[in-house]
Amino acid sequence: MHVHADCSAPRASASRVITRRDGASRARALLIGIFTFLIGSHALTPERARAGDCSDYEDKSLCREAISYESARGLGLGTGVRATGVSTSALAYSPGALALGNLYHIEGNIDYIGVGDAVALGGGVVDSSTSKLGAGFGIRGFLSGDGGYDGLDGRLGLGFALSEAFAIGIGGRYISVSQEEPDAEEDDELRDVEVAQGFTLDASLRVIPTEGLQIDVAALNFVDLKESEVPVTIATGMAFAVGDAFSLGADVLIDVSTFDNPSLTVGGGLEFLAANLVPLRGGYRGDLARKTHAVTVGIGYNDAQVGFDIGLRQNVASPNDSIKNETRVMAAVRYFVN
Repeated sequence: MHVHADCSAPRASASRVITRRDGASRARALLIGIFTFLIGSHALTPERARAGDCSDYEDKSLCREAISYESARGLGLGTGVRATGVSTSALAYSPGALALGNLYHIEGNIDYIGVGDAVALGGGVVDSSTSKLGAGFGIRGFLSGDGGYDGLDGRLGLGFALSEAFAIGIGGRYISVSQEEPDAEEDDELRDVEVAQGFTLDASLRVIPTEGLQIDVAALNFVDLKESEVPVTIATGMAFAVGDAFSLGADVLIDVSTFDNPSLTVGGGLEFLAANLVPLRGGYRGDLARKTHAVTVGIGYNDAQVGFDIGLRQNVASPNDSIKNETRVMAAVRYFVN
């Protein structure tokens, strides 16, 4: 089966899925059981508490945005074009896709987040070549000046291919982030305020019904931390590849925990692989609840041993002047062990 996916993967490995043998039945049953339990237990919860700092906002644009874990490739593709992601993009968006490809990647990255006035330094490793279970681990630390994010954000993901057309996965995320804010009791003083802290979970399903078409469905942060920065989100995506060099896709993200009613973020992008080495990317992202819109671009380079990606997201419209022109830029370098 051909999988047109993340152009950050070397061309020899991005088009393959590891063959799973019958001897993997025990691991498959275990992962299916965990996946079903986590999704089912959350779905049966009668009512989830909303993020306390946003449910009563008349102007939703003032609500803090999610502290999203991204890949440099995905940042250049609007909302990530999640249905094509493998490697570190799978770690960021869809743990089920960690089972796809025959790859072992080590990455280092740097991420400037204008909204949080912070720089995040991070790294990760993703392996779908040495075990029947695909796995990935990533961590980043936030560095900032006055008023910016500080703390850690890490995740561990596992994915398993049930067949050539289906893969499922689960992921755990731990986040501990604070931000300096003015102290109401002390003039000209700042105090650390907890923005988000705790452990949450992701789960996803990747479906490949026919060559060139991929569909991804994920439940993100579904252990509710009751913070708008870590929203419970249902993410859906669809992508289609035209040959090996061109793909386009769209995503719909449904935030079900931040406001009184579910809120949508929509977008997508297209990717063209020039000269079989240089991926060129562009996209759009629209947060419909906050009425914030952004354009995105990206570029990369991949050969048999190393890869480089840079992605940029530029806000172009928002009723909130403090974020109207904010920028996010992320760069990543990968070494292809396999």
